[in-house]
Amino acid sequence: MTRQVRCECGFTARGDTDDVVIQQILDHVAADHPELVEIETADYIRGWIELLPG
Repeated sequence: MTRQVRCECGFTARGDTDDVVIQQILDHVAADHPELVEIETADYIRGWIELLPG
């Protein structure tokens, strides 16, 4: 099942595993929201993951 996380800014990360999506979001946060790097942890992001059908 595909997983996704949508950032409030409109960026969407998608992947086949939680780890792929989490890394995409961590990279996005580092590049576009550096003030949140210390706040947005992998465990915190894991709670945002949505499972997409099909």
